[in-house]
Amino acid sequence: MLAVVLALMLQQTPPLPAATGQVVWETPAPAEPADPVAAIEIPAIPDSARADPWGYERAECSPLIRSSQESLETCQARVRMILAAHLGAALPAGLAPAGAPNECRQEAAGDRYALQCGAPTRAARPTTVLEERSCETRPRVQPQGGVAWTEECRPASRVREDDEGLTVRLGGRD
Repeated sequence: MLAVVLALMLQQTPPLPAATGQVVWETPAPAEPADPVAAIEIPAIPDSARADPWGYERAECSPLIRSSQESLETCQARVRMILAAHLGAALPAGLAPAGAPNECRQEAAGDRYALQCGAPTRAARPTTVLEERSCETRPRVQPQGGVAWTEECRPASRVREDDEGLTVRLGGRD
């Protein structure tokens, strides 16, 4: 039984190409010539696209215009490639196709090695938080006689209510 298993194992091993220590030269198969890539024709764009590339992209990628099989991202990439081919350096930075090389510019005026590549950074806009206010109109007696109406406004959250009135400090705390 053991001899039968050993014989089957020897039959399944691949034969050695040559004895150990010999060099076997194989001739490689000739490489097939690569098919020439056909040039892609870039569709023409209207003059309005040169004047307003953002509007052209919105118009072409509108769900009413683009094919239902084409996603918004695919449409934008296609339109941006067409715009980049036609406009060249006049293409706005925000419409540059993905993977396009970004121009680098000097970041700081005094440091010639500080460069920023890609879209320019925007300065942080100050945020204005509107606070709800509670206003009351009250009559006040004037020293010359008569009544004047004054309006007093406070935050509706009453956060700063402790700023008003009499305060007594006991031991350094309010």
